[in-house]
Amino acid sequence: MAERSFSWSGYGHDALQRLAAPWRLATQLEKLSRIARGAREAFEFAVLGDAEPGRYWFSRALFNRPGVFARQLSAIQSQPVDFMIQLGDMVSCGRPNLYQRFFEQLEGVGISKPYLTVLGNHDRSNPHGGSHSRLYRSLFGRSNYHFDYGGVRFVVLDSSRQRVTKAQLKWLSMVFDTPLRKLVFTHIPPVMLRLWGGAVAHHMGGFSDGAHEFTDLMSDMGVERVYMGHVHGFGVQDYKGVRYILTGGGGSPLYPCGVERFHHYLTVSIGPHGISERVHPLDGSSFHIPPGKVLLAEA
Repeated sequence: MAERSFSWSGYGHDALQRLAAPWRLATQLEKLSRIARGAREAFEFAVLGDAEPGRYWFSRALFNRPGVFARQLSAIQSQPVDFMIQLGDMVSCGRPNLYQRFFEQLEGVGISKPYLTVLGNHDRSNPHGGSHSRLYRSLFGRSNYHFDYGGVRFVVLDSSRQRVTKAQLKWLSMVFDTPLRKLVFTHIPPVMLRLWGGAVAHHMGGFSDGAHEFTDLMSDMGVERVYMGHVHGFGVQDYKGVRYILTGGGGSPLYPCGVERFHHYLTVSIGPHGISERVHPLDGSSFHIPPGKVLLAEA
């Protein structure tokens, strides 16, 4: 599919690049590298889902609560986490003026933890049609990447075009060739998790191209968790021995869908005895996800 060009619409390229510089992948990974964790040392990190405030006025009016993303970002700074991963859809549409507002919001919160990103469909030039991710990549860096921390391989996969390609599957096979524990972070769930989208059409609730190959690979390579957004809610599902956790409550509108709908973020604890998650709703409470809890029936 041919890529479309984008216009800076009055926002200078150099000015936007300066705003983006502190948040680039390489900069944030270098910041994270200053925090030393041994292979068997316990640590925590945070996962925050979709943040864009809604592309259309009616969705903002009916389903959105302004300021949620900033409130949750701020709350994460007080948690004993080493870093955070945001699961995509930072902006309503991948345009320079919207990215400018987003970076200004990050600066306003005063983020002290390393902040890593996943590419979402709204972060592309057109959220629901033919699009490209050139602007996102020029601001943040690669959209498929991995890093090792505390005996764990963290893998970020770009599913923003509602597919996982053969090239990506080959890359994943190479990345997973490690004795380290394995966690995956991607924006759109595979469609056979049936369906984190409820009455919403399947193509909006999950990706289908490469979905079976992707989930088989997760099982074959011993991935322990896959964290996903895109659907604005919360759910847990075990599929072929892998736990998939939907955490799309970062601040985007809570559309009617077939999952629990509330704004929240996760803190994830990793240690020699396993992985556990705690859910933090907007009201300041929290609850632990028991190892056997499945909030949707196993597919």
